[in-house]
Amino acid sequence: MHKQAVRNLVMGLSLAALAACAGAPYTPVAQQGDPIDVNAYTKQVDTFVVLLDTSGSMKEEAQGRPNMYTAEDWTASFGNAVPAMSFNSAMVTFGKGATGSCIGYGIASTLYGPATFNAADFNSALGTIKCAASTTPIAEAIDSTTELLVEDTGKIAVIIVSDFNWDDPDAVQASLATLKSQHPDMVCVHTVKVGNDTAHDAIISSITGGAACDSAVAAGDVASGPALSTYVADTLLVPKELEYTKHTVSAEVLFDFDKSIVKEQGKAELRKLGEIIRSQGLSVGDIDVVGHTDSVGTDAYNQALSIRRAAAVKEVLVGAGISAGIIDVIGMGERDPIASNETAAGRAQNRRVDVLVGAQKPNR
Repeated sequence: MHKQAVRNLVMGLSLAALAACAGAPYTPVAQQGDPIDVNAYTKQVDTFVVLLDTSGSMKEEAQGRPNMYTAEDWTASFGNAVPAMSFNSAMVTFGKGATGSCIGYGIASTLYGPATFNAADFNSALGTIKCAASTTPIAEAIDSTTELLVEDTGKIAVIIVSDFNWDDPDAVQASLATLKSQHPDMVCVHTVKVGNDTAHDAIISSITGGAACDSAVAAGDVASGPALSTYVADTLLVPKELEYTKHTVSAEVLFDFDKSIVKEQGKAELRKLGEIIRSQGLSVGDIDVVGHTDSVGTDAYNQALSIRRAAAVKEVLVGAGISAGIIDVIGMGERDPIASNETAAGRAQNRRVDVLVGAQKPNR
């Protein structure tokens, strides 16, 4: 009995030594992603679950910061970048610190959800983590996820944020297999690595690649701006299938000879087109404004002129109430004639601006 008591005492002291300083919780710093045009996407998954490593190894530092802080910052940034599209979501931690105690064996804790995703509530829950400490019960976290999602019937993204310093990869594989068997062909696994240690990269390889939608990234590579937004789109969204309608306006209506300033007559035509586009509402997800010229002049000059004219048309459409974010400007110069450049009538047809309006296909 005496020896057992001593062993228990030693184990308790060892686990206590793993605990981070149990002061005030760290407040995550969320970076901003580029805005995601929700009109251009639909949901790829119905549910996402973030599994966040809060074990003792996450106290290790990379570039002067604990990996735990980097993980929390990235998770908060991810939460802010997720568009409001009624995702079901949850966050499960594995380690310590989510329960208010930083001493003892690591456990899996459901920190948020399952609930309809709300960025403010998600990040508020994230900010309650008290420390990174103790063992790494990742298999238990996956098993908890399996229980949380037992009634889910849609597609699921499991996003694991960790240094991947795990002791029992076989148990992780078994737990993932159980989750996937519960939702056949419906689970995508995405790993987000924090820290610079490459010793455990084989674990990442072993759990990603089971499905075509699996992915593996470093947190620093998808931390903000367009990279973060692209990551969110790639893991949670799929572009809507668009059907394009072409509207062609003669350059003679739009511009004076060799100019790129839209005439009043041209503005009136484009305002009418703007009304047509607006009448389609949120189904419009993409607009290409394509400028064309005839073959008179050099290739380089005509290319530049076609771009200037397309940009001028975009400016008028934006003024007519169309979102600038869905309009792309393209200059074709003289490369795409629709009539012969050998006649004045043919050249007049070639001097044009095409407005290609991409709208979501109606359900049939």
